[in-house]
Amino acid sequence: MKAWLFLAIKDMSKRRRETLMVILAITIGVVGPLFTTALNNGMQSAFVGNTVDVFLGHMQLQPNTGDTVIANSESIVSKATGIKGIIGVAPRITGGVEIESKTERIGIAIFGIKPSLEEKASTLSKTVERGEFLDDKDKYELLVGTSLAELMKVDAGDTVLIQYQDRQPIEFRIKGIISTGTWELDRYGIVATYNTVKEVIEKDEASTILIRLENPEQSLMYKTILQKETTLPNVKTWQELSAGMAGMIQTFGAISLLTAAISVFVAAIAISLIIYTTVKNKIREIGVLKAIGARGSMILGIYLTEALFIGIVGTTFGTVFGLFLINIMQQNPLIMEPEYGMKLIITPWISIDSILATDLAILLTCIIGGIYPASVAAKTNIIKAIWGG
Repeated sequence: MKAWLFLAIKDMSKRRRETLMVILAITIGVVGPLFTTALNNGMQSAFVGNTVDVFLGHMQLQPNTGDTVIANSESIVSKATGIKGIIGVAPRITGGVEIESKTERIGIAIFGIKPSLEEKASTLSKTVERGEFLDDKDKYELLVGTSLAELMKVDAGDTVLIQYQDRQPIEFRIKGIISTGTWELDRYGIVATYNTVKEVIEKDEASTILIRLENPEQSLMYKTILQKETTLPNVKTWQELSAGMAGMIQTFGAISLLTAAISVFVAAIAISLIIYTTVKNKIREIGVLKAIGARGSMILGIYLTEALFIGIVGTTFGTVFGLFLINIMQQNPLIMEPEYGMKLIITPWISIDSILATDLAILLTCIIGGIYPASVAAKTNIIKAIWGG
């Protein structure tokens, strides 16, 4: 075994308490960034991911400026469906109605969908919490969000009245209760079949057309393609449609980054202090080592080895413990369910790249934190060290 490695191990074994305290500090320094990054990812998936997958779509064709509907929408749906890379196209028709239960009467948005097409263009069909999803043949059937159902005190199987402007109210049966994690559908909207809504609000064409892509990251490319193929200039990408929420998530991301920076700084300070204190307390031993022939590079190697060892152990423990906490939260997601608010399920997740970046940053910090005190030890004057001890 190399002499500097032997001396480093021997030195740390004599200072077990101090070494363990620094390892604990580094462990916490790793857990913090991992957990906050995973939580931020979970919030992004819950806010932006749910809204894009269920309500906005990867792409959205909208009416021309000044129009309320898309002219020749059936033809446009057919053209978009034939484009390679597009895996789902679904028209939606939207209007404002009043919904009345035995206890409440409120204004609400009604969305008309074609269930068979919607299953390919969005994940709406997967959000049914109770009851069943709509069928293309359904007439006066509704999907109601969990928050709205709670507010109106209704459930799957109950009936409600739907009234458009001053026309005669129509009785609808609630076929399913959905929990989408979006305000638009959980609290402020109801869903029925496309032809039924056309009849109720007296519209002939779609209000929007949702597009689902095989690769959502290619949305800008498909924006140009769809504008050319459909001659519709008003094509929006999911990034444009979710810009407000993305800004909010970026704020959370900045907080996560700040937390990570503080954790790294704490680790650097902890490493520097423990090694610097060791150097000051062992100044005579360092002088003796130099007196018997130890070079400055050997002294430097001893204390840098200590810093690297402590960093590797602390980083390993922190990574294992951080992933353990993330796994526990994945098994028991954070459920936000305010009164009459949308039900939001936050499931933290983290990528391998984020884990590696955090671990490498902490390790690099440990090495940097150990360089100064190790350099002080390496440059110690033999005579002053022995007499100063």
